[in-house]
Amino acid sequence: MVFYTHDNLSGNNVTAFSVAGLNGSSSSAGKFGTVVVMSDDVTKRPKINESDADNTVGRAQGIFVNTNLVTGLDTLLVFTVIFHDMEYGGSTLEIQGTDRFAYPHREVAVVGGTGKFRFARGYAILTTELLSGTDSVIKFNTTLRTA
Repeated sequence: MVFYTHDNLSGNNVTAFSVAGLNGSSSSAGKFGTVVVMSDDVTKRPKINESDADNTVGRAQGIFVNTNLVTGLDTLLVFTVIFHDMEYGGSTLEIQGTDRFAYPHREVAVVGGTGKFRFARGYAILTTELLSGTDSVIKFNTTLRTA
């Protein structure tokens, strides 16, 4: 299964923002110790198009924490993908792991799920599809086992 998350820390459609860090809630996501809460769009394809209603399949809701004291390029991800499309509506996937953002391909764990993904275990290979300032589109190529 492949899906894309759209993380927007700036602009008119903010989907994630810093809530704590070394400088309080004004901390940059790229600084060690910053905690960011997110509710990102999840899509089937890398681009969001207003006229392409079936592209958006859910939301990724959770947190990421900057955990690299030296470079600021590692983040601990803990979030739930909540599907609302016709195929997986109401089902969830639980994602957890360290996103080593400096690398072209990263791996995180799928640690559970509900609905059609009940007892899911597996992994996701992450690839950055777009990086524009503090906004990004990340591809999740997941391999899953379910009961």
